[in-house]
Amino acid sequence: MSSAGFTLLELLAVIFISGVLMALLFPALSAAKEKSRRSVCGDNEHQFLLVLTMYGADNNELLPAATDNQGDYHSIVLSSLTFSNILDYTYNESNILYCPNLLQAVGPMGGYNPKIGYTIGYSYLAVEDLPPSPKGPGIGWSGPLKTTQPKEVIADANYWSRNSDQSLTLAPHTSGGSVALKAAAGSSSASFVSSCMSPGSSSAAAGGMGGNIGSLDMSVIWRPIRSLTQYPASQDGTANGNW
Repeated sequence: MSSAGFTLLELLAVIFISGVLMALLFPALSAAKEKSRRSVCGDNEHQFLLVLTMYGADNNELLPAATDNQGDYHSIVLSSLTFSNILDYTYNESNILYCPNLLQAVGPMGGYNPKIGYTIGYSYLAVEDLPPSPKGPGIGWSGPLKTTQPKEVIADANYWSRNSDQSLTLAPHTSGGSVALKAAAGSSSASFVSSCMSPGSSSAAAGGMGGNIGSLDMSVIWRPIRSLTQYPASQDGTANGNW
């Protein structure tokens, strides 16, 4: 008496059908996960805005300084004093300063460098005036000084730099997740690679789809990359950003 079972052909058919179904479902699942990540980054930005508002209420409506430890501006770097002041209003919960969808490269990204300060996971735009630089795009911009100015003050870190120390590209939101590329100047290798693009390429070239923008009217709005403008993201013009 023979026992019931699957033939080899039936097993192969089941495997084939399962593979087809997985291939069809994976893009939808990936898109849903990315949408969820965008939402979490947006929620963090809203909490960041609340912190800035509370800080302003105690400091004549002034925003925390946007410069680094050397008095220079880099959109993703906060001085030790500014970082400490912001942290006081988060009850030492620093997670809101980092977009969880942005893969952190090793080194100063997401960490501390005594020379310049703390690298965070967003672009902090609170600076009165950053004129066009011959090293960067020919567009300057003015950020808010006070919490009473309903201007953009936080943006997802679509950021790239080809400075003399290291090349860096950040794209928090791509179709396949986030991209963080980092390499020493003149090197074609990256210490953390999630894209075929070389470090120092623009966020859009690395597949960036857009970013959340937080304004002092407490709104956080998603904008596709094509509607974002390229600005100098550092005082010396070695870095650029989209917001």
